[in-house]
Amino acid sequence: MNEALFWQNLQHHLAASDTTPELKQRQWEWLGEAKQQLTLPSQVLVETVCRGAVYFSVQTNLNFPAITPLRTLSASQTIALEMALSNSAIALISGVPATGKTRIATHLAEAAITHNKRILILTHHSATLQAYATLSGYPFFLSQSQPYSEWIATQLREKHFAQPQIDYLPPQFLPDSELAKLRTPGKLEKWLSLLSSQCLEQLKESLTSEFPYLSSHRLTLLADRLQQLEPLLQEQLSLIQLYRNLSETGILELAQHLAESPTLPILGTVAQWLQHPELWETFFDLVIIEEAESLSWVELMLLANLGEKLVLFGDATPITDQHQPFTQTNSFDYLTQHLSPAYRYTLKEQFRLHPELSVPVYRGISSEWIQTQTARLSYHLPQLWHRLLWQDVRNQTEEKRILEFLTTLNPDYATHLGIITFCATQRDWFRDQLPDAFTQLTIGTVSEWAGQECAIALLCCTGNPATLRTNEIKIALTRGQDYLIAFGDYDLWQQLGSPLRHIKFNRERRVALA
Repeated sequence: MNEALFWQNLQHHLAASDTTPELKQRQWEWLGEAKQQLTLPSQVLVETVCRGAVYFSVQTNLNFPAITPLRTLSASQTIALEMALSNSAIALISGVPATGKTRIATHLAEAAITHNKRILILTHHSATLQAYATLSGYPFFLSQSQPYSEWIATQLREKHFAQPQIDYLPPQFLPDSELAKLRTPGKLEKWLSLLSSQCLEQLKESLTSEFPYLSSHRLTLLADRLQQLEPLLQEQLSLIQLYRNLSETGILELAQHLAESPTLPILGTVAQWLQHPELWETFFDLVIIEEAESLSWVELMLLANLGEKLVLFGDATPITDQHQPFTQTNSFDYLTQHLSPAYRYTLKEQFRLHPELSVPVYRGISSEWIQTQTARLSYHLPQLWHRLLWQDVRNQTEEKRILEFLTTLNPDYATHLGIITFCATQRDWFRDQLPDAFTQLTIGTVSEWAGQECAIALLCCTGNPATLRTNEIKIALTRGQDYLIAFGDYDLWQQLGSPLRHIKFNRERRVALA
């Protein structure tokens, strides 16, 4: 295939997409301009499709020094991170859920911020972005409803100015969740005035009314920390007061300055990014894409021409028909098989699921053996014989059965429980019907669980399984660390065509005696 045919196929692919005509026109015009001066990542992609696996001797100028990750990485994850940090134009990191892709991506983002690189981070599901909320600097999340600079001004007013980022503690202190509750503007004003007038014992007595559930020793520790951190807390309050007095003109000027800042991390979903054509003209040192298996070829080429280096993280599905035109295959799947091995790496170790869960689950969702590496403590429910369990429920009574199951659990487990649904209506029903003792339980649709996890996952299987995408099933099956309990019609969900038919669940069914 020559380059002219590549762009012709890409144009036909865009014309057949369900994108709005206006956005199609805008995308094609931008690609038309971009192909006149392709970036290194774009050149690698075009050459790979046209001529097969290629390796470019030309390198980027990122020049990252060796870094020490803040959290321990496995040997496999370290290799993937080093590939992402290298001066190659592109890096593709593939792996099934729980293999550490997000952990590697956040380490990469932190390194880029530390070394003053301009970065763009995009995902498919908005829930996945939560992993990046604590990045250093001032990460700004895109919005589909406002232009970028206006959105920055809104976030400055509602988030950054309302609670300035002074969340660090001296190195001798561990993170203190109770102390964090005292760092809102109103509480800072109250407790800083008390700090200047009360001794340690008086301060401890005052804290009793604020935290009646804390022990005497814990209150003493909290009072002592407040006294030691008084200068830091005073500085935070001063910043809050200063920001409150900033004029609207000042906020808009600062927002414009931040929008043009080369070190401001920009985060959002691909859909949100597509709604900000002003960012299409911004050049980034590093473009990081999570859940890249959801990218169309047009989106991939648009993003590849945005930066000096493109790093893709995703879960590939093997291509069965090697003779299909490239535009009729998933872009990430295609690259996983055709990109030069120098640019790609596959993660084959998982760190989330209990071994009794991981073996049957990964056998069902992956064509390759996934090694389990976990040394954490596991939860144990004595009333259950198996960690991977299917509660066979008929007549669309899954919701009722899940609520009944909750009554068999200790409410102390609430913060470690999660309910996964396949539709928003069902999610909302659970939120309305949830017993008071389990209000801290997390409930969400499959897309809302992307990038999240819990110790005990309850999966509500209603509707038609044939309508679900494979990626949705993979997310649902890999959220529970210690237990995955599915509720639904077993025969329906195990029939031919169901994505769950390859998973060997331990089946339980209630029997009514006449």
